[in-house]
Amino acid sequence: MLPKVIGGYRVLETLGSGGVGTVYRALDGQTSEPVALKVLSGAPTRDSRAARRLLREFETLTDLSHPNVVKVYDTGMFQSSPYLVMELIEGLTLRDYLALKSEASRVSPVRAKASLERSEDESGEDGSEPSGVLKFDLSAFAEESPSEECGVMRSGSTEAPGRMSRAPVEPWLDSDSDDLDPLDFEPPEDRTRPHAPPETRESVLRLEELNRPERMGRLKDSLLQVCEALAYIHAHGLVHRDLKPSNIMVDEDRQVRLMDFGLAKFLADDAGMTLDGRMVGTLRYMAPEQILDEPLDGRTDLYSLGVVLYELLTGRPPFDAKSPVDLWHKVLETEPPPLLALNPRADPQLARVAHRLLRKEPDDRFQTAEEVYEALSE
Repeated sequence: MLPKVIGGYRVLETLGSGGVGTVYRALDGQTSEPVALKVLSGAPTRDSRAARRLLREFETLTDLSHPNVVKVYDTGMFQSSPYLVMELIEGLTLRDYLALKSEASRVSPVRAKASLERSEDESGEDGSEPSGVLKFDLSAFAEESPSEECGVMRSGSTEAPGRMSRAPVEPWLDSDSDDLDPLDFEPPEDRTRPHAPPETRESVLRLEELNRPERMGRLKDSLLQVCEALAYIHAHGLVHRDLKPSNIMVDEDRQVRLMDFGLAKFLADDAGMTLDGRMVGTLRYMAPEQILDEPLDGRTDLYSLGVVLYELLTGRPPFDAKSPVDLWHKVLETEPPPLLALNPRADPQLARVAHRLLRKEPDDRFQTAEEVYEALSE
């Protein structure tokens, strides 16, 4: 049942729900301004002390202000679960934004680039948007797609594989909580070969779509803005911990907004998961050190950014797996297929950036989001 009021906010409708919680469209009771209100479902507090600690952590988010970070206005508790009140933005997830076949008329003057301008053949004969084009709306608040939902990993392994010096936590996911399908992409049998697989009509069309100039322009511009957001939150001592396309929103002015940073940590801490070898996150985008339950820093987010970049350049994840356990082993022990073997027409510099971001050891990756920004700008 839809709650009528949460805190001082009148709930209007449900925008979506998923593994992390439920998002509502609401009105501020004092200002009547529309807001997005997210009630976290994964970690009900167990006592008043835990509630106060969690609220203090959430309140630190209200102090952050950056054009590429979704603003958090307020926090509170509702039926023993924490909630966040955020700015309500009409936008698309990064994946949907890149799938747009045409540009809407509004383009941020700061971000306006030739690569983002509408071409003549992208609009209808009367200049209108072609049918079937995605629109900027509130759907980006509808939580993660089935392939990106949060999973829980539990300790259980007693022996570390190969190069690792300590036992990683054993990955475990709720049923249907993490679809590992490789984005409908059939990789070549030998994925270590440096040359591209034989081309078929379907693969040619797929590569044409992946490499559309306007799509690549949007991708590069969006990633630069993601780097700006990551540099800001890392400078404030925060780590996103769950960076993925559904947490990257693009508004109608083509401005990127990073969402849900730190929620994986807050949920894990409140559920006591860091005490018994469990953690919360999206397995597909997790860095090796997350799987191993090792200390995290900004370079962990950079690994996740590498997964995002690799996916968006090839149409498939860096590691194709049949199960969470299979994916866990591949992330820790194997290298992803050469990106240019899967998409020979991809920008070689972007491919180099992706592979460096995906290095197993944090010391071998780019060390800061600023470094990634510079590499993407070359």
